[in-house]
Amino acid sequence: MVIVTDTASDILESEARELDVRLAAFDISFGEEHCSRNTPQDLARFYNLLTTSEVFPKTSQPSPESYLEYIHEGQKRGEDVLIIALTSTISGSVESARLAAKLSGYDRVAVVDSRQAIVSERMVVEYACHLRNEGKTLEETVAAIKDFSERIQISGILDTLTYLQKGGRIPASLARIGNLLKIKPLVAVEDGVLMSPTAARGTNAAKKAIWKRLDPEHLDTSWPIYFVYADRRDLAEKFAAETIEKFELDPQNTRICQISGTVGAHLGPGCFGYAFLTK
Repeated sequence: MVIVTDTASDILESEARELDVRLAAFDISFGEEHCSRNTPQDLARFYNLLTTSEVFPKTSQPSPESYLEYIHEGQKRGEDVLIIALTSTISGSVESARLAAKLSGYDRVAVVDSRQAIVSERMVVEYACHLRNEGKTLEETVAAIKDFSERIQISGILDTLTYLQKGGRIPASLARIGNLLKIKPLVAVEDGVLMSPTAARGTNAAKKAIWKRLDPEHLDTSWPIYFVYADRRDLAEKFAAETIEKFELDPQNTRICQISGTVGAHLGPGCFGYAFLTK
């Protein structure tokens, strides 16, 4: 089975090779400069430009042609093709994939709206790889990952309202007042929608707020807890250490991942958070 996802999953190119996953790239541009690859070098360049460039980045969804390439690969091999895309409430990546599947004429393609973003999309992809390696069929895998996706909780803390404002999500006046009061927006993916359900005043209060989403009794420890960060890994490391201590978690069952530019452009530098699986 050929598994394809988009770069909004935050899976690095090196990780994709290890997982045997194909990546369809979102184009991310600051004017004439492009940071579209999920490599450590491109991510560092992206966050540097995000904080220094006068131009707010533009993101373009993967083209149908980029998905067609991988569908044809599966077709030549006589294998099933599974495409897992960024939640359709944020992007048209799913529609690009569906169009590619239709254009290909290949009847062994399944396109799944992950209903997730960034690391939670990664979790769905990694679970699909696990099922493929267990020898599950395409139909079995599609059914299982849809159930898996519904059990994911993801939430994070934004350092500033500035990038929500630059991306047109909130008025400039609200961003100025919020930043002055040190308001930290809390973000989560709910029913496939990336939203900011609430906010807290200060980082410590924000951490306490998102910790309320983690109930140890309902935590599925068969899957790691993923801690994520935008440009500062130290923030994720500190939050991970605090979370592990607070909930008496196994540190070996945690991972730290960086947020790529597709969604990171709107979250902004200084963002961090976590994602986990519930029972």
